[in-house]
Amino acid sequence: MPRSNSIDDKTYLPISHGRKLNTSMMSSRRTYLVTVGALLSTFILIGIIYPIKQWRVTHERLNPPLSLGGGPLGDHPRPPPINSNSDWDDDFADTLPQKPEPSMSQGSPVDMDREETLWTARAEAVKSEFLYAYHAYEKHAMPSDELRPLTSSPINNYGGWGVSVVDSIDTMILMDAKEEYERALQHVINLDLRKATTTLPFFETTIRYLGGFLSAYALTNETIFLSKADQLGQELLPVFNTPLGIPIFSVHPSTGVPQNRWGNDTLLAEIGTCQLEFQQLAYYTGRTEYFEKVDRMTTLLQTTQSKETGMWGTVWDTMTAKQKNDKLAVGGEADSAYEYLIKSYLQSSKSDPRTQAMFVKAIDGIIENLLYISPTRNLLYVTDSRAGTGRRPSNKLEHLSCFLPGVIALGVKYLPIDIELGYDAEKKKLWGWAAEGLGRTCWMTYADQVSGLGPDEVMFKAWSDDPSQTRGLWIAHVRNWEKTAHSTNAVPPGVRDGEPLRGKARAVMDYHARNDNYQLRPETIESLYVLFKTTGDSVWRERAWEIFEAIRKHARVSLNGERLGGYANVRNVNTKKPVQTDSMPSWYLAETLKYLYLIASPKHLVPLDQWVFNTEAHPLPVPQWRNWEKERYWPATKPDKKDHK
Repeated sequence: MPRSNSIDDKTYLPISHGRKLNTSMMSSRRTYLVTVGALLSTFILIGIIYPIKQWRVTHERLNPPLSLGGGPLGDHPRPPPINSNSDWDDDFADTLPQKPEPSMSQGSPVDMDREETLWTARAEAVKSEFLYAYHAYEKHAMPSDELRPLTSSPINNYGGWGVSVVDSIDTMILMDAKEEYERALQHVINLDLRKATTTLPFFETTIRYLGGFLSAYALTNETIFLSKADQLGQELLPVFNTPLGIPIFSVHPSTGVPQNRWGNDTLLAEIGTCQLEFQQLAYYTGRTEYFEKVDRMTTLLQTTQSKETGMWGTVWDTMTAKQKNDKLAVGGEADSAYEYLIKSYLQSSKSDPRTQAMFVKAIDGIIENLLYISPTRNLLYVTDSRAGTGRRPSNKLEHLSCFLPGVIALGVKYLPIDIELGYDAEKKKLWGWAAEGLGRTCWMTYADQVSGLGPDEVMFKAWSDDPSQTRGLWIAHVRNWEKTAHSTNAVPPGVRDGEPLRGKARAVMDYHARNDNYQLRPETIESLYVLFKTTGDSVWRERAWEIFEAIRKHARVSLNGERLGGYANVRNVNTKKPVQTDSMPSWYLAETLKYLYLIASPKHLVPLDQWVFNTEAHPLPVPQWRNWEKERYWPATKPDKKDHK
């Protein structure tokens, strides 16, 4: 029936019709409207809140709520925000030959604007290549671990959890790659850490997955990352179930059964490269067991550090903690154990005297025993040797060892002078020279090659007529320079600048490639980044950009319709056209491109006095430790220093 324009006692006609409504009708109508409004509001709130609640449930559905062991999580301050306005570090520059500050801080406003515009564009170029590589992974390999770029196929080599995703989440955040981050977040939400395609190698799982989750949480405060980190931490704890707590090689997350490699061997790097991640996890969750498991390893290193060399053997017996060899090295098998000494000290807010003392003695030992210079070009390099009398260096420089100049630079910048430890102003200057000389050589191994890419290993020429191989020891040349040439040369041999010899014969170059592959590794770029940030010398920044251009030219896999794309390892680096190989390791996304972006960006995104990078380049904020934590975790009494003088 058609609606009538007439009105009776039960009909509401809008006031605009000119009808006068009685009071009872108005009152009834108001009550009706309030009721309807309340119902509508309720439905609207349910429509908003329920999806949010379901989203939260989705976040946590694979993980039980955190059961905290040291007080509520909220008692801990949130991670400090990234500071984009930090000043350039300048104290370290005093220990090196005087160089100008970064050019962006000098000159006229026009010059400064031009410089900032240039480096902003370069940072965007790095970001663009990250997206190119990551999108190829997403298209052809996700959710598997890594991409085979030449065959557009996936490979699972780290548990099948999508290591390329987790490893690069913080890279996305720092680059402000929002869409990629949202897809990565969804991947983490759906990730079931109880299922894995293989047993989990403790070392790699800790630095890539656990470090990745912790860094993502620190940068976003998104609790799913902390929940995953806590679950993973629990799954990894069984590796410490050995007589002395030395970690076993791997564990399967579903069974919790650890599995060791052949011969019950544990590498030095495995013993000394878990502290940053588990200590950070202990801080966030309040679970003291995380801290105590890895702190036991720190104490083991403290009690077994050689009084003669300040170093350790590279292979240990998992069950007895006996060192199985006397090899002194900072490359494969050992590298990050030395890196984590200074970084654990910084992570403790400089509260741990053990790691401070061990680092000083270790760097002293490395300088005294493992630093050599080449006979013609005086290139300073770190090699490996054997402990004891009659030791001979191998004269091999590994790309993995090129983390060392950055680590020494961190020590020069942030270690306090401590006379009792033997770390005085003169020692600080010596370390500064070592950092600069090593950094220059690591870069030179790139700049010397026709492609501009660095080989994975090089062999340096030994000094002639020197069976003992002692003539090449850098420290001996420094001491001779102090006696004879100090007044004429501002810096000792091994530190002075020289020109690259691109494509020259090996006899002229002082070395040859032992392994001519470039595996998209980050170590040299990492050191260039730290040297730039701690010295303010823009030469390190320019050198990093040269490397980026070489990577982009030779390692970028060209698109072929809908296939291929990404980046690839290469071989034959001393040729005009290196050959690409079918691998794009996750560290390229997690480390290499991250450091290249951070060194190019005019924004000071990760201040080194507030954050520490784990060995997979995952930035972790220095915690604001509470008093009870400092008292529990680090003894107030400093260790005996008589062996460190």
